[in-house]
Amino acid sequence: MSKEPLLQVKNVTKRYGEKIALNNFSMDICSGEIVALIGENGAGKTTLLNSICRYIMPSTGQIFYKGKNILSDPVIIKEFGILIEPQFLDYISAEENLKLLSKLAGQKFTTRIKELLEKTELYDSRKKKVKEFSFGMKQRLGLCQCLLTKVGFLILDEPFVGLDPVGKEIFKRTILDMAHEQNIPVLFSSHDLDDVDEICDRVVMISTGKKQLDQQIEHKQTYTVKIETNVSESIKQALHQKGHDLQFYENKIIFQEESLIIDIQKILLQEGHYICGFSIQKNNLKSLFGMEG
Repeated sequence: MSKEPLLQVKNVTKRYGEKIALNNFSMDICSGEIVALIGENGAGKTTLLNSICRYIMPSTGQIFYKGKNILSDPVIIKEFGILIEPQFLDYISAEENLKLLSKLAGQKFTTRIKELLEKTELYDSRKKKVKEFSFGMKQRLGLCQCLLTKVGFLILDEPFVGLDPVGKEIFKRTILDMAHEQNIPVLFSSHDLDDVDEICDRVVMISTGKKQLDQQIEHKQTYTVKIETNVSESIKQALHQKGHDLQFYENKIIFQEESLIIDIQKILLQEGHYICGFSIQKNNLKSLFGMEG
């Protein structure tokens, strides 16, 4: 049974004069789902995120969150944690910025700020003025900002750009925790397929404002067993009784179910064959787009 979508984007078009930034775009997102928007610069990713956050108004179309129209009821987006070009006061410290933002949001000074600074590994730099921060540190502070209040939906625009490996790991860990542990959906844009492939459940590709692909990502691996001769018909028949995703090519047996490894070993031994080669290949987005080889 499929989940009810939490966010629904329905036939959204955004025009700037003659230019069409989004063209009749639709998509749904369910609770606990991590969805990555991919596409070249200028494809329409940021326009879509800005429309969902109500920073810009679409020319036509509707956007619903929990069944309510975002475009006519702006109060709804108070549940959103948003990281799109975060802005801070450079002349005060990171901690003071967060306290000010917390106060503006009507929040009391609790342990939340301390927790977030520790989570993003900025606690030791909390007294530094933001103007002394690197771009990556500002990104991490932006993550603190968008998680200051209780979040029901997380939206991030190119969160991994300019981050070192430590910063990337912090963001990925946060995204996975929020989606898979707290059941909060996450929508983020990226142009790096490796980062996307590592954490997303679904990928949506935009090109010239149109949706070109909307596909679940299965984090499976492909196993290849090589024997000393071509695979005989008797071996094929015996193996087909154990699994359905088996493929045979000359002296190779190719499959994706890890549990089949033991069965394959047993059947090959019974048939008088031995394994002379074994390899594992991770299926990823680059292979989906034919970028590996």
